[in-house]
Amino acid sequence: MNAPGSTTREAVFVVDDSRTAREVVRLHLARLGCEPVTLEGGEACLAELARRAPMLILMDLRMERMQGDEVCRAVKSHPAGRNVPVIMFTSAGEPHEVMHCWRAGADDFLPKPVALEALQAKLVAVRNARERAKEGPPKGRRVLLVEGGRFLHTFLGGSLEQEGLHVLYARDAQDAEALAAEHGAQLDGFLVDVSRAPRETLALAARLRDANPKKPLVLLSRAEESGEVLARAQALSGAPLLEKRHLGADELLGRVLSRLTPDRVPLRAAERVPFFTVVEFAPLAGGAALTGFSHDASPEALFVRTLTPAREGTRLSLKVSLAGQRAPCSAEATVVWANPPRAPGAFRAPAGMGLRLERMDPALTQQFVRFVPRTHGFPPTGNPRASGF
Repeated sequence: MNAPGSTTREAVFVVDDSRTAREVVRLHLARLGCEPVTLEGGEACLAELARRAPMLILMDLRMERMQGDEVCRAVKSHPAGRNVPVIMFTSAGEPHEVMHCWRAGADDFLPKPVALEALQAKLVAVRNARERAKEGPPKGRRVLLVEGGRFLHTFLGGSLEQEGLHVLYARDAQDAEALAAEHGAQLDGFLVDVSRAPRETLALAARLRDANPKKPLVLLSRAEESGEVLARAQALSGAPLLEKRHLGADELLGRVLSRLTPDRVPLRAAERVPFFTVVEFAPLAGGAALTGFSHDASPEALFVRTLTPAREGTRLSLKVSLAGQRAPCSAEATVVWANPPRAPGAFRAPAGMGLRLERMDPALTQQFVRFVPRTHGFPPTGNPRASGF
């Protein structure tokens, strides 16, 4: 018997109060080389979780005694289940059901009836997550963010993640020193807020520059700084200090990205708004259809959570199901960034993909006009304005 918290490599819990549904999934998993553990409901799942942690939990949302979202919350708060991926079974094309799964902390979903090919794709993604943890985040997208307050952590850090970057968060200069020493070879750039303690953080920036002379260093501040600080920041980073008080949130993010990753065209993640949909996607060149869900959108992009993202650069056809609409909308998009699932590590990045929308049918266009306003926009350079944050 495994100790609680250890993981049985190929054990997969199948939680469903329908014997027929459990048997169908059990047969699928057996064909795919797993050890299916069939469980009749939430109580049985939590009892088994106390004995061992599986590689994956597959769970029906609609069960008689404990609903699947309730069980999912319990699994994610359990020490042994915190890092176990949970995939929920839902009715096909029902955005409100998928939203319940997402709010409960589920990692992905599969519509019923469960197709063998779709289940296999999700299973392969979970199996490969352990190997990706050994590789580390992809090159060119690994950033150390030395944050001085809530704005950087919640807005700027989150926006960088939604632009496809993998972010390593440091609370202060001392924490940054330790993280840079541990992960320095992996890091591709540095973003440092100097406003809390300018002398200390500029000294940190100088050490980061000395140790990484060819990697971009971006310095910013949330306060009005002295001429001495401005001059020192210019000398260290080779560019003017970014002053948040003069920049709108979208322009600030745009300038940060232009220095950290000058070759990447941003998805305007600073302007993203909640936009929940169920997304079915397939390569335009042909291939299997897979599923995910969007949690938000920007005027030019859809951000999709899925354990099975398509490769970067792939052109996709989309079927987008919105709550309250009977027929799905259609669109075409290109994958700008893709993050397959990884075992937990120091860098933070969402599993899924960022899609640049290229064509939308009239129904989806109307929804974007209504819910994803284009009035923010990136302002012309050189026109300072007060930040809304």
